Amino acid sequence: MKRMEEAKQKYYDVRIPEELSGRVMLEVKKAEVNHNRKMARVKRISFVKRGTAAMTAAAVLFMVGVNTNEAFAREMNNIPIIGTLARVFTIRSYETETEDLKISVDIPSVEMISEELTGMEKEVNEDIYMFCEQYADEAEKRAREYRQAYLDTGGTEEEWAEHGIAIKVWYEVKAQTERYLSLAVMGTESWSSAYSEEKYYNFDMEAGKWVTLEDILGNNYAQIANQSILAQIEERSMEDGMEFWTDDWQGVDINTKFYMNQNQNPVAVLDKYEIAPGAAGRLEFEIKRGSAAGISGTADANAGIGKMEAADIPEKGTETWDGYEDNFAVDSETAAAFGKLVKEAVAKKDIEKLADLTVFPVYVGLPGENPVVETREDFTALGAARLFTDGMINSIGNADESNLHPSMAGFILCGEDGEPNIIFGVQDGRLGICGINY
Repeated sequence: MKRMEEAKQKYYDVRIPEELSGRVMLEVKKAEVNHNRKMARVKRISFVKRGTAAMTAAAVLFMVGVNTNEAFAREMNNIPIIGTLARVFTIRSYETETEDLKISVDIPSVEMISEELTGMEKEVNEDIYMFCEQYADEAEKRAREYRQAYLDTGGTEEEWAEHGIAIKVWYEVKAQTERYLSLAVMGTESWSSAYSEEKYYNFDMEAGKWVTLEDILGNNYAQIANQSILAQIEERSMEDGMEFWTDDWQGVDINTKFYMNQNQNPVAVLDKYEIAPGAAGRLEFEIKRGSAAGISGTADANAGIGKMEAADIPEKGTETWDGYEDNFAVDSETAAAFGKLVKEAVAKKDIEKLADLTVFPVYVGLPGENPVVETREDFTALGAARLFTDGMINSIGNADESNLHPSMAGFILCGEDGEPNIIFGVQDGRLGICGINY
C-alpha cells in the first residue's frame, strides 16, 4: 500500500479515548460517510435547481439587516470597492451558543458594480450561500450525533460540555486588485480535524469571468505549476527536512484548488495527505506569473528576478525589448520578432545568444540539475550540448512564432507536441526568456 493510503489509514485508526466505546467510532464513521455522500450530491446539483430558494432567503436577510441594524447600514457605506467593479460584504452573520455547542457563521456576498458582470454575481452568490448553509447544517448534525454517541456510551452531560465543540464557517478575501477578486470560503469543526472544507472563487474583473489556472498560466498550466511546486518542495525539504510524497502525487489538474494573491500570482492549494503526511496540513505554493516554474525561492533569490541589465537586452531595430506593462501589452509583431530570435539561437546552438535573450534567475528543467539558474555565467556553464537537445531543436524549429498568444505565464514557443518549449514574457517591464522546459 502506498504511503499516502497507509498514513490515511493510521489517521482513522487512532484510538478513541477510553471513555468512549466502539460505538462512538461507528457513529463518527457513519457521519463521515453521510457527509461525503451529501457533499458529492450537492456539488452535482445545478445552480438553476438550487439557487432560487437560497437567494430569496439571502435577499430577505440582507434587506432585514440593512433596514433594522444601524451598525450594519453604516458598515455598508464603508465596504471596500475593487476599482469600480466589485465589493465583498457579509450578507448573513449569526452565532448560536449552548452549554455544549457553539456555531459561528459569516456568509459573504459579492456585488458586481458593472452591469455586464451581474450574471456572474448571481451565480457565485448562489453557490457561496449554498456552500455555507450546507456545511453549517451538516456540521451541526455531525456534532449532535457525536454527542448522542458519547452519552450513549457512558459519558455525562458535564463531561461533554467540557469538550467545547465549535463549528465555524467564514470567509477571507485573498486578493483585491483592480483586475482580480479572489475569495476563500471555509468551514471547520473543532472536535475533528477530519472535517474541514474550503472553496475558492477567482474572478478576472477585466475579462468579466471566473478564471482557471489555464487562463492564468496558459495551455501548459499543469506543467508550469508542477515544476514550480516540485522546485519549492526541494527548497522546503532542504530547509526543514519535511517529507513529501512526490512519487504518489498525481500533479496539478483542472480540479486543483487555487486562489490569487495580492501580487496577482496564483497560489495552488494541496489538500491534507495529497503530497505530504497529515501533520503538514494543507499546503500552499505560489506560482509566479511570467515564470515557467514560478520558483518561490528565498528572499535573496527573489530579489534578482527580472533584473537584467540594459547592456544584456537585445536590440530590436533602434529600440530595446523593454517598456511593457505586462505580457498582454506585447503586440503580436513584437512577440513574433522575439520568438524568431529565440528560434535562430536554438537552431545555431548559440548559447551566448540565448543568454542575451534570457532574464535571470531563469527556470531550466534539465534532469538532475537545480532548476533555478541564477546568473548568466551559470547558464552558459550548462553547455550547449546539454541545452540544445535534439528534441529542443526540433520543437522550437517547428514553432510558429507568428501565431503566439499571451498568457499570464508569457508566450510559449514550441512545436505541435507542446514540449520541449521555451517561455518568454515580461519581467520588470522587459521581455525575456523566463523558462526552458524539456
